[in-house]
Parts: sequence; C-alpha cells; structure tokens
Amino acid sequence: MDTRHPPTRPLGVLPLALLLALAAAPAAAGTLGEAVEAALERSGELARPQAIAGERDALARQAASPFAADPALRLSYLSDRATEDAGAYEVETMVDMPLWLPGQRDARRQVAAAVGGQAGSLDQRLRWEIAGEVRESSWAAAIAAGRLRQAEQALSDARALEAAIDKRVRAGELARVDLLVARQQTIEREAELRDARLEHDRALADYRQLTGLQTLPEPLRETPASADALPADHPLLEDADSALALARAEREQAQRERRGNPVLSLGGKRAREVRGADTADSLQLEISLPFGLASQSAPALARAERGYTERATDLQRARLAAERTLIAAQLAREGAATALTVAERRHALAQQALQLGRRAFDLGERDLTDLLRTQASARVASLDLALRRLELGRAQARLNQALGVIPQ
Repeated sequence: MDTRHPPTRPLGVLPLALLLALAAAPAAAGTLGEAVEAALERSGELARPQAIAGERDALARQAASPFAADPALRLSYLSDRATEDAGAYEVETMVDMPLWLPGQRDARRQVAAAVGGQAGSLDQRLRWEIAGEVRESSWAAAIAAGRLRQAEQALSDARALEAAIDKRVRAGELARVDLLVARQQTIEREAELRDARLEHDRALADYRQLTGLQTLPEPLRETPASADALPADHPLLEDADSALALARAEREQAQRERRGNPVLSLGGKRAREVRGADTADSLQLEISLPFGLASQSAPALARAERGYTERATDLQRARLAAERTLIAAQLAREGAATALTVAERRHALAQQALQLGRRAFDLGERDLTDLLRTQASARVASLDLALRRLELGRAQARLNQALGVIPQ
C-alpha cells in the first residue's frame, strides 16, 4: 500500500447538522469587534439590559405620577329598611388619594436613574465577557491552524526526504532499510497531520458555533492597550459600581418612605332622615396621617442597609479579582515575549544544524538516523517558534481583556 499520501478525510468528521449550520453562516467575520457583536447577538444576552431599561422606564413613570400609590374609590350606603323602614338612608362616596411626602418623588427618580445606569453597565459587561470568549476561541483556532501548517510542512519535508532516499536506493547508494525508515517517518507525519487537522476542525467549529461566522477575525492580533493599570471604567468594576449606586438609591428611598403616605379623601354625602323629607347633600374632605412608628420601618431600613453593604463588598471583591487577573496577564505577556526570543534563537540554530546535516548526509558523512534526529529537532524548533508567536498574540489579547478593552 502506498503510504506517501494522506488518506482522504471523511466528511463525517463533523456532525451533519453542524456542517449544515456552518454552511449557512456568513462567509467572513471581518474585524474582531464584528465577531464579538455577532457572538453577542447569537447569545441572546442583549435582552437582559433591555429588560432592565424597561424597568427603569416603569419606575420613572411611577415617580412622575401625581399620586404616591393607587387612588381608591370608597362607597358607603346606610338604610333603615331592615329595621324601622322609615325611609331614612345615607349614601357616601369618597376618593382616596395617597400623597407624596417631601423627598419621596426624588428618591424614586434616583432609583430609576440608578436602574438605568445598571442597564448600561450590564450591556458593557456582557460585551466584555463575550469579547473574552471570542478572543479565547479565536486564538485557540489560530494556534490549531499554526499546528496544522507545521504538520503539513513536516509531512512535505518527510515526503521529499523519502523521495530523495528512494532515488538513492534505486541508484545503489543507500540500503533499502533506509527507505523503510524514511517511509515510517512519513507515516508518523501523516498521523500527526490527521491529529492536527482534527484539532483544527474542532477549534474552528467551536468558534463558528460561538459567533455564527465562518472565518477568524482579521486582523486577529490586537494593538496593545495604552493603559497599564486597572482603568476606572473597567466593565467589571462599572457593573459592580452601578449595583452599588442602585443599593444606595434604594437605601435613600427606604429612609424617605419610613412612614406611610398621607391619604387625602374627597367626596360627597347624600342623606334623608325620613321618607318624604328633603335630601341633604354635603361635600366631605378627609386626611389620614400615618404615625410612622420606628418599629414598623426598621426592617425595611435594615434590609436596605444590608443590601448597600453587600454591594459595597461586591465592588471591593471585583476590584481585587480584576487586579489579580491583570497582574497575571501582564506577567504572562512578559513571559510570552521572553519565550519567543528564546524560540527564535533555538530555531536559527536548529536550521543551521539541519542544513549541515543534510549536506553531510548527501556527502555520505552521516547516516540517516543522524539526519532524522536533526530533522526532528528542527521540526520541533519550527513548531515551537510558530506557537510562541501565536501565544504572544494570545497573551496580548488576554492582557487587553484584563484591562477591560472591548474590540470595536
């Protein structure tokens, strides 16, 4: 059996449904920002900020109402029909209108504004989180593509070496065992290529499932962010800060509403003492003033204070977590740059050794085993260099993610 050509990859490597879905996807991703936007639309997460914005609008309408709560209609009817049946009756109609206390309306407006701020910060945090997923998925696919290219090159080199050895075997310059060894190397490179292709297909399928796009963003490498410290507008911190602002506004509202609202009642009454007598009509005005006992408002105030304390703690925890992530990303970026420098030097030396090894093998000064060992070392150095370059790009993307940069 001829082993010098890789077997055809079966179509069933990916599920048929996934292949059909990917075939229907757009042909190009465009920029990284467009890929993030596509993934965000695909996730359905945008409905959450929209729902919060709807809550903000409802709270604003409530604060704009002339009444602190729903008005109520009261009807009262008295009659002596069941007792003396002298024709006496009394009908009373009242409208109860809860009134705002000083500062209550402003407190509710502040809550509405804080809820609106939470909608905006949540939108940014979701975009930032999706950007992190797209970055990781894109770079995983890019690194898998790098491994695939190196595997293809390694197979091409192995086939070229096998062809050269086959020619020399036919010419009687080398033993047939050398050709068998070369063919074994070709088979190993074919196996590596199949594994690399499968890994690339999986990584690319993950990216396509996340974004609904067919190709990786261009350019994938990101410009380093100008900031080197945690920015104040980091999406994670802004989201936690907006939650704290809402808790602060709700605490202020609880303090303003520690007592019930006064109720103004307007209405009229019609009464008749006996049958045949004239009816008497009168206008009524009532006002109800709740006492506002501290014992009754204490639980609501305590809940509001607890909520504020918890949100303040969440903000501090988010800040510390973001700082730790940033420090780790900065160190990883520096380590990736150092590793790339070492890989470049190693690759240069390995290529020089490979050139000398090939020349010595052609001249008969070295055997095939030495050449294959040198070729393997050069292949590993080339793969390491390609991966180090890609890993430096991924480290930069992770650093931008840690700094809260959202691709545009």
